[in-house]
Amino acid sequence: MSSLYLILCLVVTAAAQAAYFSQQPQDQVVVSGQSVTLPCVIVGYRGIVQWTKDGLALGGERDLPGWTRYSLMGDPLSGEHSLLIVSVELADDAVYECQATQAGLRSHRAKLTVLVPPPDPVVEGGPVVRLKAHTPHNLTCRASGAKPAAEITWYRDGEVMETAIYSKTLLEDGKREAAVSMLPIIPEDSDSGRTYTCRVLNPAAPAGRQTSVTINVQHPPSVTLSVQPQTVTEGAKVLFICSASANPEITGYRWSKGGVPISEANGDSLEVTVDYSYFTDPVSCEVSNSVGSTNVSTLVDVQFGPRLLSEPKPVTVDIGMDAAFTCAWTGNPPLTLAWTKHGSSVVLSNGNTLQLQAVTQEDAGTYTCKAIVPRIGVAERDVTLTVNGPPIITADATQHAIKHSKGKLECRVGSSPPPDKIVWTFGDMSLSSGSSGRYSVQTVASSHGVLSTLVLAETLAQDFQMRYNCTAWNRFGTGTALVTLKEQEALPMLLIVGGAVGGGCVLLICVITLVSLCCRHTGKGELNGKRCTRLSKSDIRVQIVHSDHNATRGNDDEEDVKEPMAPNSSESPGTSRTEHSDLLEEEDDERSDIKDPTNGYYNVRSHDERHIRSSGFSEYVPNSRPVYTPSQLPSPSPVYGQQGTQPRVYDFSHRYATTTVGRTSYEQQQTAQQQAAQPASIYPTDPLYSGSAYLPATYGRAFTSYVKPASYEKVDAYDQSDQASKVSSSSRFSYASSQVSSQQSDYGRPSQRMQTHV
Repeated sequence: MSSLYLILCLVVTAAAQAAYFSQQPQDQVVVSGQSVTLPCVIVGYRGIVQWTKDGLALGGERDLPGWTRYSLMGDPLSGEHSLLIVSVELADDAVYECQATQAGLRSHRAKLTVLVPPPDPVVEGGPVVRLKAHTPHNLTCRASGAKPAAEITWYRDGEVMETAIYSKTLLEDGKREAAVSMLPIIPEDSDSGRTYTCRVLNPAAPAGRQTSVTINVQHPPSVTLSVQPQTVTEGAKVLFICSASANPEITGYRWSKGGVPISEANGDSLEVTVDYSYFTDPVSCEVSNSVGSTNVSTLVDVQFGPRLLSEPKPVTVDIGMDAAFTCAWTGNPPLTLAWTKHGSSVVLSNGNTLQLQAVTQEDAGTYTCKAIVPRIGVAERDVTLTVNGPPIITADATQHAIKHSKGKLECRVGSSPPPDKIVWTFGDMSLSSGSSGRYSVQTVASSHGVLSTLVLAETLAQDFQMRYNCTAWNRFGTGTALVTLKEQEALPMLLIVGGAVGGGCVLLICVITLVSLCCRHTGKGELNGKRCTRLSKSDIRVQIVHSDHNATRGNDDEEDVKEPMAPNSSESPGTSRTEHSDLLEEEDDERSDIKDPTNGYYNVRSHDERHIRSSGFSEYVPNSRPVYTPSQLPSPSPVYGQQGTQPRVYDFSHRYATTTVGRTSYEQQQTAQQQAAQPASIYPTDPLYSGSAYLPATYGRAFTSYVKPASYEKVDAYDQSDQASKVSSSSRFSYASSQVSSQQSDYGRPSQRMQTHV
């Protein structure tokens, strides 16, 4: 039996020595989904061969029941026992070993590594990532379940981004990993529409995989608020325009002024009529979308006059203390402040505050805070400074009263505080209120102070010889004023009566003048067929002719040719011819006043009746007397030469101030005065002179000619001149005044003849 056991051992040992691995499995890497073969070839072995996976026997059968994807490959008679795994999975990732059980052989352990490619990366928020402008954001890309972990790379529009943050995490199976990459960005409006790409790869997917996203940068509205026009005056219209751009689209507008919503405004524009408040209260436009809202405000450059912000308040201080006033104004353009005191143009301050130091009673009064806005307007406020101090008494040093009538003396106390007491002192008397004998005191308080009046019931002589003392007291001290009473003369009765009479005369003259003007206007407007004489300046022609007293008559005739001659008229030397053309005759009983057409340069007058031309007189003094018309004058006859009959010579020397040098004698002047005293003897009543012609009104005489006499002769000298006057006055009207040479000149020089032609 022992021999049999020995023989068996020898056989086994011999067999063992004969079997060995000609091929053993090695470490391999395979991508998931592929097939892999782990080789195992045993030489000299006919027994059972099995594979182990991580120490677990897979079985001795060739088809390895229970492992559908596993099988043994090769010819077993040749010792080929390779393990085939199809569609490798991550679970196949293990350590494998080939064993010859009967021969007691084990192969090398082979590590099968299964690689898992990463899936397509995932970018959070894709494919369109909506971002808020100017808000930091991380673009995140994930690659999960890869073995090994995937590598991640970011691209922006094909450009590699190096700022990504990479991380990986081992999954629960302990073999796969998840990779995450974050790309931080701060999107701008310009980034909207850009493409960001996340690319992943590992050894199982060397070509890599990628995912791209587009970013949409959204932002709240960008708003611009404009004003048209920007600078306006108060009361003008302005247009606010709210321009906005937004992503996404705008959802609404809201307007407000000074924080107060304007309910009626809901569009992108607003038109208003502005006042000064738009200069300080901003107008706001708020634009909204789904991302957010934007509010923009603006002020309007409104030009307006001064507006008071702080009213100055009255100040009352004691004398010697400081005082201050404050006032505040606003205006546009910037204003200028000026503090002044009433009654003075001196600017005390240009600031909002006026400081007065150590005030006196003279500082009391009204101060003005004036605000000046250039080219716009001026405004001011008054404020009162009251200075408490001793009484200030104002009184006329001399006051008047009429003797034996009621009189009064006044003094005014205008200081602050009001006087506690006012006393009048005069003579041996002192009176503050009430009455004493003829004297009484009246006190009246007003806004201007306290007026104290000393009333004298009847003034006597001694009252005008005393001095009156008005004294006032208050808590700050006393004040005194001295007054004297002066007698006033009563208004003379004669002056009163004269004034009344003078006033009555003036009134009467005014009434008469008014009535005359009315009657004259009525008479001219109602001629009723009566003829009217009208003259114009074109009807008058003035000639000034220089002639020599020694010139011949022929020269005069040549000059006279210039003037139309009146038919059948004769003239004496020294008279001028007058043409009456385009003049209408009036009825003999009518008189018409003609306005001087020379505007007073010559005394020219026309009236209905024929009048006598005289020479040698300068001015006519009107007097109510008959004037003999030329039609009634007799022609030269012996009547003038009868004995005992006074010659009818018209001597006007008593009516005119003939001061011409060359009067012959003092006797002739006396004769003229006697004739002036007895006009009746010069103008006797005679049937021959029965005309009723009178000078029509008190105007200067419109005489026809004037000759300065060389000398005054006796009555005979006027006779010849009178004859010439009679002949020359045959014209219906006479407006000419001329100066002609006399037969003998005092100075022996040429004279000047002035002719006025109508």
